[in-house]
Amino acid sequence: MPPFAPKTTKTAPKRAAIVPKQKRPREEEENEDEEEEKDMDEIEADPGNADDIMDGEFSEMESDAADEPESKSESKAKKRKPNGSDAKYRAPSNEEMIQLKEATDLFQSNLFKLSIDELLKEASIDYTKTGNLDKALHGIKAVLDGCSDLKDMTLDQAVASLAKKDVVIPFPEQVDPSIQYKFSFKKPEKVFIAGSYLVKTITKGKNGFNVDVAVQMPDSIFTEKDHINNRYFNKRAYYLAVIAAALKSKPNFANISFQHLNKDPRRPILIIESHTSEKSEGGFNHIGGPGGVRIRILPVINPEFFATHKLAPGRNSNRPQTTDSASTIAAALPATPRYNTSLLMDTTLVSHLNLLHKQAAACPAFRDAVILGKVWLNQRGLSESGFSGFIWSLVIVYLLGQGNRVNQSTSVSLKDSFSSYQIVKLTIDFLANHNFADEPLFMTPDGKPIDHPDFSAKSFTQQFDCVIVDPSGKVNLAAFVNASTLSHLQFEAKASLRLFNDLGSEKFDSLFLKNLTEPMGYFDLILRVNDVPESFAAYKPSVQLDFPSKRQFFAHFVPRLLRLGIKTRTHLIKLTDSAPLHTNWSLNEAKPSDDDFETTSLHVGLILDPEAAIQVVEQGPTSGDKEEDAKAVENFRRLWGTRSSLRRFNDGSLVESVVWESDGTLEDRVLITGRMAAYLIGRHVNVEEEDMKLFGGQFLNVLREFGGGEEGKEQAIAERRVGTFQDAIDAFNAFSKAVKALDGIPLDINAVIAADPGLRHSSIFVPQPSYAGEGTNRLTPILRDQMDVVIEFESSGKWPDSVPALQHMKLAFYCKIADLIASQIPGSLATVSKPDISDLTTGWLNVRMPSGYSFRARIRTGVELALANAALISATSTGVPHLKSSALARASQTEKVFKTIGTHTHRFQNVHFRYPHLSSTVRLVKRWISAHWLSLHFSDEAIEILVTSVFVNGGGAYASPPACAFSGLVRVLELFWKWDWEREALIVEFEKGDISVEQRTVIQAKVGESGSKKGGVMRLATADDLEGVAWTLDGPSALALKRVKVLAKASYKLLKDAVISGDDSEIAKIFVTPTDGYDYIVELDVTKVPRYHQSITYDPEMLPRHKSKFKNLAALEKSPLQRFLESFNPVDNLIHDIEHAFGDTMTVFYDVNGGDKIGLLVNKKLVVPQQLWKVNIPYTVKPQDDLESDDTASKAALVGDKKSKAKKAKVLVVPDYASMGAEIERMGMGLIVSISSAFE
Repeated sequence: MPPFAPKTTKTAPKRAAIVPKQKRPREEEENEDEEEEKDMDEIEADPGNADDIMDGEFSEMESDAADEPESKSESKAKKRKPNGSDAKYRAPSNEEMIQLKEATDLFQSNLFKLSIDELLKEASIDYTKTGNLDKALHGIKAVLDGCSDLKDMTLDQAVASLAKKDVVIPFPEQVDPSIQYKFSFKKPEKVFIAGSYLVKTITKGKNGFNVDVAVQMPDSIFTEKDHINNRYFNKRAYYLAVIAAALKSKPNFANISFQHLNKDPRRPILIIESHTSEKSEGGFNHIGGPGGVRIRILPVINPEFFATHKLAPGRNSNRPQTTDSASTIAAALPATPRYNTSLLMDTTLVSHLNLLHKQAAACPAFRDAVILGKVWLNQRGLSESGFSGFIWSLVIVYLLGQGNRVNQSTSVSLKDSFSSYQIVKLTIDFLANHNFADEPLFMTPDGKPIDHPDFSAKSFTQQFDCVIVDPSGKVNLAAFVNASTLSHLQFEAKASLRLFNDLGSEKFDSLFLKNLTEPMGYFDLILRVNDVPESFAAYKPSVQLDFPSKRQFFAHFVPRLLRLGIKTRTHLIKLTDSAPLHTNWSLNEAKPSDDDFETTSLHVGLILDPEAAIQVVEQGPTSGDKEEDAKAVENFRRLWGTRSSLRRFNDGSLVESVVWESDGTLEDRVLITGRMAAYLIGRHVNVEEEDMKLFGGQFLNVLREFGGGEEGKEQAIAERRVGTFQDAIDAFNAFSKAVKALDGIPLDINAVIAADPGLRHSSIFVPQPSYAGEGTNRLTPILRDQMDVVIEFESSGKWPDSVPALQHMKLAFYCKIADLIASQIPGSLATVSKPDISDLTTGWLNVRMPSGYSFRARIRTGVELALANAALISATSTGVPHLKSSALARASQTEKVFKTIGTHTHRFQNVHFRYPHLSSTVRLVKRWISAHWLSLHFSDEAIEILVTSVFVNGGGAYASPPACAFSGLVRVLELFWKWDWEREALIVEFEKGDISVEQRTVIQAKVGESGSKKGGVMRLATADDLEGVAWTLDGPSALALKRVKVLAKASYKLLKDAVISGDDSEIAKIFVTPTDGYDYIVELDVTKVPRYHQSITYDPEMLPRHKSKFKNLAALEKSPLQRFLESFNPVDNLIHDIEHAFGDTMTVFYDVNGGDKIGLLVNKKLVVPQQLWKVNIPYTVKPQDDLESDDTASKAALVGDKKSKAKKAKVLVVPDYASMGAEIERMGMGLIVSISSAFE
C-alpha cells in the first residue's frame, strides 16, 4: 500500500498574508509563525493536505508580491531598522555575527561566501515576477478542467479521431493492430503544479527551466492488467494526445510539442512554450533567461491502482507474442526492471513532492542547497546523464533523516540547522565515498528494505547499477543512472571534495562556474563512433523488452564492456551521445526513432591512469588447474578473441595476455588504451574500424623532424637522430663529472647546473649530437644543438669587483678550462667565445664531448648579481634614461642567466617526474606558439610555467591533470583564450603549498594597482617570482597576447569541430598561421635556413638533391658555406638587424623552428600617416606631395603656427613603406627570396 493516497477534498488550508514592511508588534509575528507551523503540522499529519495545497496553488497564485506568503525563516530574518545616524555605529546583530563567523570558519574567505550568495541570486528566479507564467498555468488548468469525456475507441478509431485534429499519438512502440483493448478518455481527476516550481527550488541554466503540471488520469480508463505489454503506456500516450489536441485548439497555447521525459521512450510528455518572449505581450520566456521557460504536462496515475509487487525489479511485465503457456513465459523471460520503474514513477510524484515540501519547511537552507547542487550537477553534465536535481534533492532528504545511520562506508549526516554550504559539501562528500555497489540507499524510516521478498536489497542490486529507493521501499529513483554515470558522479564528487578542502586556492569558479560538459579537454582520449550498428549480439530480443531504444542500450552496454577490458588503465569511462538531450517533435509528426539520429555520433571518453595506460602488455588471469582459473581464462579469451595468448613472464608465471604494438615513445604508448577500446567495440558491437576515429595522437608528427611522415622517419634514421631526452641527460651527467674531475683548475667546482630546455625535457625537439649529418647525402645545413649549462665555482673573496675585470678573469678561466678539456678528455673539442667586457651574460665555453653532444658553459662566481645591481645604481644616479634602462635590462638578464634559469630547471624537472605527460604537452604548446610565429614573444620558461598550471592542483577545475598531450594542449588553448591576463595573475605552485593565501592576495592586489605591471601584460607568479614578471618582462606585448588569444580560440573551435564531425583531415590547420594581417611578408631561401628540417611545412622537394659517387666522401663534399651554417644561424642575425634598425616601429614575427617566412607589423601608433619633418625620425620617410600648395589653412593646422601664412611652409613627410621594404631586402641579401607588402 503506497504511503500516500490523494484525497478528494478541494479545500485549501488558509495561508498567512504577507506582512507589510513597517514595524509590527511581536505578538503578530509570533501568531503568524504559530499559524504556519500549525499548517505544516496538518500536512505532516495528513499527507493528503499536500495535494490540497497543490490544488489550491492554482486559485491563489498571483503576480503581486503581496499575495506571496512569507516563510518562517524570512519572517524571523526581518530586523528593526536603526534610526538616523545611529545605524552606522550600532553593534552587529546576532545574525550578522553568525554570518561573519560562517565566512571565516566555513568558507575560509568572505569572497567565497559573497560569490555563493551572488550565484544563488542569479540561479534562482524571482517568484514575485511570474505573473504571466501564473496566468498561463491558470489557462492550462481551465482548459484541462473543461475537457469532456470521450467514448471508448479501438486503436484505429483513436488514431483516426486525433488525426483529424492533426495530432499523432506518441505510442512508445509500434502497436499491434490486433490488440483487443480500447482507449478511453475521461476528465482528469486532478490538475496540480508539481516539481521545483512549487517547492521553490527552480534553477536557471543554459536551457532555462521547466515548470511541471501534473494531470492525474482517472482509474476508470485502465484495467488491473494494463501494466503488462505496454498497455498502460499506450493508453497514457492516447490520453496525452487528447490533452494536446484540447490545448492546441486554444490560441494562447499554439506552441506545443511532444518530448520524452528524461529520455524515457515510454513516457512522452507535452511541452508548452510561450508564443512570445515579450513580457508586455503576456509572454513568460524572459523569466528563464536565454534558455526560456517550458511548461511540461506530466500524466500521472493513482498510486493505489496497480499492485506494486507485480512491478518489482525482478518481475517481467513486457512479454513478446508467443503461443507458450503463461507459466512457461514467466519462467523464461528476463526481468524488466526499467519498464516496471517507468510505470511506478507515474505513481510517486505526489508523495515525493510532499516529502520535499515538508523538508523545505523544516530546513531553512534546504532550498539553497538544492539550487547549488543543481548548478554543480549541470556544470558537469550529470543531470543530462540521469543523476537529476530531483535525485540530488532526495539524497539531501535522506541525509537529513535517519537513513544514513545504518551505512558502513560513510558516516555523513546532516542537520536542519546546517547552512547551504555545509549541506552541499557534505552531500558531495557522501556521494564521493559511499559504496553504492554494496550498500544501496533506502529512504525508508529505518533505512532498510521493506519486509517483502520482491523488494529486498538483492532484488534491486541485481537489476540496477545504482540504487536509491524512495520512502515507499519500492521505487528505485536512480533506475536510469547507469554504471558509467555513477562512476562519473563519484569521480567528480571526489575532485570537488578536494577543492572544498583546499584552503590555499580560490575554488568557487572551479566548483560552480566552470563548464565541464565539453568532452574535448575533459577526456584524455576520445573515441568517436559514427553510429550504432544495425544489430549486434548483445542486443537480443529479450534485452529489447527492457531497452526499446537500441541507442540507449548501446550507451548502457559499451561502458560496461570497456570496464571489463581497460578498467585498470582508466579513472573514468564515459559515453556521451551527441544527439539532442531533449528532442521535441511536433504534434502532427511520429515520434523520432533511433534511425532519425544516424547522422549524430557517440563519443567514448577515457580519462587515463598515467602509469597504467602506457603498459604495452595487458595481463589477464593466470593459467591454473582450478576450475575458477579455467573459467577466468575462458572469459578473458572470449573478451579478447585471437589477440589473447598464453605468455610466460620473468617470475615463471603463465598468464593470458594481450600485447599491443607501439614505437616505444611515451606519446605513442598512451594511445594503446584507446586502441584497446576500439578493438573491443569492433569485436563485440560490430562497429567497423572505419566507423571509429580515435582523437589523441593526431599531433605526434609535429614533434618530429623532417616533416614527421614515413619519409621523414627514414631520413631521421639516416641522419642518426636520437629519439629520447635521456641520451642528452646522460651526456650532461658525463660532462658534469668530467669537468669536476679536471686537474689544474685554481678553484674547485661546486656544481654544473643544467639551464637548457633540452635538459629538462621541454625542448620541442630532442637535442641531437653534433655528428648528425656527417656521412650523409644531405647538402642542406643542420644547425648543431648546444645546451646551456652553468659552472659554479666555490666562493672566493678574490674575484674582481668591477664588471670589466671580472669578464677578463672569466676569459682566462675559459681558456684554461678549454686547454684542460682538450688534454684530459680525448675526443672532445673546446673553444671560447670572447665576452663583451660590459655585459656579464656574454662570453662562454663551447664544448663538444666525445658523445657528440655540445654544451655552452658559463661560469658563475657568485658576484655577478652584486656587480650588476651596483652598475644599475650607478646608471640611475646619472639621471640619463637610456643608461638606466640599459643597466636595468642587463641586471635582469644577469639574474636570469646566473640564478633564475637554474632554479626554474630544477623545479620543472621535479614536476616533470610527477606528471609524465607534462613534457610532451609543453613541447606541443611550444610547437603551436612557434608555428604561429610567436616564439620571439614568449620565453621557453614562460610557456613551461603556463603549461604546468594545467597539471598542478589536480588539474584545477578538471577532476584530474592531463594524461595525454592532446588533452593538455586543449586545456592550454582554453587557458590562453579565457584567462583575463590584464586583470589577473596566473599563480602556479610547482609544489603544493608553495604560495600562501596571504601571498596570493598580495599578488592579485599588485596586478590591480595602476601602473604596477612592468614590461609585459602577462604575470606568471611562482614561489620564486611572486611578482610574476621574471619571464614576461620582455613579452609578450599586448599585441602578441591579443593575437595568441584570438588564435587559441580559433584553434580550440577547429579541434572541437573535428571531434564532433570525426574528420581529422583538417586538424593540422591549428598549426598553420594566417598571414593576412601582416604589413610585410619576407620569404627566405630554405637552403640557407639551418633549422628548416624542423619546419612545420618541411618539404624535401624544396631542397637540392645530390648523391655522392662514394658514400664515405659525402661529408667531405660539403661547401665551406654549408659547414659554416651548421654552427651559425643567419636568420637570427637578420631578425636582430631588423629590430636594431627599426626599433619599436616594427614588430617581428617568426617561427624559430625552421620557418621559411618572417612577418613584420608596423606600429601604427609610432608610424603616423603624416607629420612635419624633423631630425631622427625612427623610420624612412618621404615628402608629402599630395597636399595642394595653396591650401594654407591645412598647412597652418598641421604646422600649428598662427603666422604660418607669412612664413615659408614647413615640409610634411609620410612613411616610405617601399624604402623600408627595400632596406630589409638589402639587409638579407642572399637569404631573402622576396618581400611582399600590404602597402603596395
